[in-house]
Amino acid sequence: MSFGSRPIAAKSDLPPQNILGDSSSGSGNTASGTNSTSRWESNDSGGTSDASKKRRGPGGVATVACLECRKARQKPHSKTRKEYLLQEIANLKRDNSRLKSANREVTDAAADLREKHHGLQVLHDWQQIILDTIGRNGHDRDIIKKLRGGESSEDIARWLCNQKPISTHLHMVPDNERSLVDIVDAFEHHYRREDGLGRDKRSDTLRLRWTEVTASQTLLGHLFDLYFTWVHPVHMLFSEVDFKNSFRDNSDTYCSSALVNAICAMACHLVDANDLEDDVDIDALAAAFMNQARHEVLPQNYALLTSVQALAIMYLADLSSCKARSATGYLRASVEFLKAAELDGQSPAAREISSWGIQTLNTSSTGITYQKLYAPEVPHMARFQHVDTQGDSAVWRFYRTVGDQRDLPVRPSYAILTACYQAALFRIIHASLNLYCGLRGVATAEMILIIYRRYIDWEHDLPPVLKTVEVESRPVPHILFLHVQYHVAVVQHLTPLLQSGCFDGPNLQELRRLVVQHAQSGAEILEHYRRLYSTRYLMPMLSFCIVHLGDALIRYSPQDPPASDMVEFVLGLLQQASVGFPICGPLQELFQRTAVDCGTKMPPNIDAIAGPLGSYGVDDILDACTRLDYKQPVDQSRRHIDEGIAAEWATKWQDIVNSPDRPQAPPSTRRLSRSSSSPGSDQNMRINSLLNT
Repeated sequence: MSFGSRPIAAKSDLPPQNILGDSSSGSGNTASGTNSTSRWESNDSGGTSDASKKRRGPGGVATVACLECRKARQKPHSKTRKEYLLQEIANLKRDNSRLKSANREVTDAAADLREKHHGLQVLHDWQQIILDTIGRNGHDRDIIKKLRGGESSEDIARWLCNQKPISTHLHMVPDNERSLVDIVDAFEHHYRREDGLGRDKRSDTLRLRWTEVTASQTLLGHLFDLYFTWVHPVHMLFSEVDFKNSFRDNSDTYCSSALVNAICAMACHLVDANDLEDDVDIDALAAAFMNQARHEVLPQNYALLTSVQALAIMYLADLSSCKARSATGYLRASVEFLKAAELDGQSPAAREISSWGIQTLNTSSTGITYQKLYAPEVPHMARFQHVDTQGDSAVWRFYRTVGDQRDLPVRPSYAILTACYQAALFRIIHASLNLYCGLRGVATAEMILIIYRRYIDWEHDLPPVLKTVEVESRPVPHILFLHVQYHVAVVQHLTPLLQSGCFDGPNLQELRRLVVQHAQSGAEILEHYRRLYSTRYLMPMLSFCIVHLGDALIRYSPQDPPASDMVEFVLGLLQQASVGFPICGPLQELFQRTAVDCGTKMPPNIDAIAGPLGSYGVDDILDACTRLDYKQPVDQSRRHIDEGIAAEWATKWQDIVNSPDRPQAPPSTRRLSRSSSSPGSDQNMRINSLLNT
């Protein structure tokens, strides 16, 4: 049978290699061809002639060829696996791009829905406040009028919140928090006025920005007025003008939530309880502000200057509450973080005010409370180099309750000038602490008298507006406090010499006379302070000054004035201050113990003034002083005094104190002119007898 007319196999009968033909020859191929012909013949009824008719020409295309080859009816090429994979990857990328585009559309649509839902929820909250108020708070007509006038629900709800900021939301507050809300609500009932900070009521975000304790501008305005009247001029820890500007503008450059809450916590100690109803717990309100201040001082904010300032004020607030052990930690943290504090846009002048204010407070705490006898650091910068002390136009008024800001006259404050000279005074106190704690070696007569001379020069160099302390001139409280601090500092500088055992005869008598004269002058200024302002508003540091001056007088001058009168005077001042400053209670107890130890006859009404001895335990005393006594630890200072100091004392006194090239110091401290007589001289403890030595 001939092989020349062999038909082309069907599409699925042969593998691709046979479709392209086989060039090999031989008997094997002949046999194969014979078998193949027989198969075709057996399966095809048309025989060889039929197969011949079906044969196609050489242009036939294999079915496994690619699409391009089939269309062109060309000989197929061999498509590799790599090409298939590349095509598949391209398809996947195209599909992925389409999926990403669709996903973005869905995400944007979901964000739009969430934003619309949030807006509707906020609108619902504002409208709910309006609906809850209608028919209950008497603002129905006002609400309808505002709605007809086109005002938004938010504006109307904010207006309602300002009318009744706490009780409007009382139903939304959890039961376990309502007691504090009730306290704030009752307190705000007494203080409804503009806050004096010039805020726009329609854009008010005060409660959302600075404190969560209260939304009342009225309450915060009252607390701010108290703070800037009584605390800030004495302890100037930040710039008042910059703080108020940041507060108004909701800027965190000079203001922070921690600082605002610390200020309010301290100011609560100055609120007059006579203006409040029985259901108002001012202590709980102060605790609420203090708690939020603690929560707002976060580790990531330690280096902010506003956090450093807040910690210093928290020290004053806790010390006032008779929590000296925790308060001391706040002050030390403030001093430590001050070294690395970031300005964060604050001016050099603001930084100077804070640096000197905090360091002065730290030195005062060390030198007056005697928590520990060590030398605190002092700034190396010049005092108030960038601060305009002459251009200060601040005024002061005798602010105590709402309405005083409108009804009482104003007078120059001189607060910045006072702060400048206070910083200078405490630089001298710092040098005295260094001397008596042994950091400069043995304390010689020359070293001690140089510092004493610096005290005399400081008082001599005071500008006229800060020198006058007589009652008739009505000096502002912080100027009186400045002079009290001066006299206490001199008493503490000289007292270790009296108890050193190195002096006798005329030198000992002269030292005693100097200590008594300064103590008497300080006591008279305290009496001026009480007559002009009462000691209800004194700062906790002044409480320690009171007992230090009283201690010196009953110890070194028990006859003039009579020691029993001095005891009554000191305890009376502390009793008046204890209304807002619980720290005064333990100080009364300690001063009574000192009087008993000195053999002083107690006044007959002692229990009514201070209560019986033993009213305060160990923890109460430690929470007031961080020690079990308020007295100067002279036993620690005595070992640093030169044993031969008396031999050169008189010579060094002439060379240093009475030096001809310096203003001559009087033989004793300048005596204050006697104030005009006034009723109540018995109640005033016959204080004028202090001047008759």
